Amino acid sequence: MTSVLRAEWTKLCTVRSARWTQLAILGLTVGLTVLLTSGSESIGDGGDNDIMRDSLVGVYLAQFAVVAFGVLVITSEYATRMIHTTFIAMPRRGRVLASKALLVGGTVFLVGLASSLVAFLVGQHVLRENGYDPPGYPAWTLDDGPAQRAVIGSALFLAAIALLSLGVGAILRHSAGAISVLLALLFVPLIVAPTLPEHTRELVQKITPGAGFAVQQTVPRDDALPIGPWMGLGVTAAWAAGALLVALPLIRRRDA
Repeated sequence: MTSVLRAEWTKLCTVRSARWTQLAILGLTVGLTVLLTSGSESIGDGGDNDIMRDSLVGVYLAQFAVVAFGVLVITSEYATRMIHTTFIAMPRRGRVLASKALLVGGTVFLVGLASSLVAFLVGQHVLRENGYDPPGYPAWTLDDGPAQRAVIGSALFLAAIALLSLGVGAILRHSAGAISVLLALLFVPLIVAPTLPEHTRELVQKITPGAGFAVQQTVPRDDALPIGPWMGLGVTAAWAAGALLVALPLIRRRDA
């Protein structure tokens, strides 16, 4: 297993698209947070804004880069036919998929953690400068449990999306097709859910991968996801595990 991990790590480090997508995760997470918090200003003594979620809003956009990263790790090898060489050198295909999953999940978690941390710190500072301060709004810091949950949970959410993307990429073996399916799965429910009847809307929000965003919530607003923070993250993780479990027998059975 160590030799497989070493080989997959070498490939991951030498693929240019992998480096660019990792930088994109950081840039999109922090960039969108700065953009939106800079344009937000509190008037009056307070409100129901969830400034925790607002300071991590960039995670929504970072999903694009995460999806591309997770998919391309596997589909680029099919596109270049390098997957033949990979399976000849490492005939235990399950170990190849497991190694990719470990490296993809771990890499995105670390990049996502750094991105969420910077976005949180910058976002909270900008929001306080714009009037979102006590007593109307809490002064969140990294010493607070909800802040730690939101920052670490956001990184875990992105890692789960990366694993889901890897699984779908392994199933479809086509970059454009896999990315299209994933973006539809992640963003269509966000667009469609508000137009649905309440019971149906809540069901959609609870069972789709976007339920993991509940880990960022600290205010019970009308537009908040109707699921607990860790349970929502568990739903996203279940989607990732399901995709990998479907991909495993397909990789073993199909021709490369």
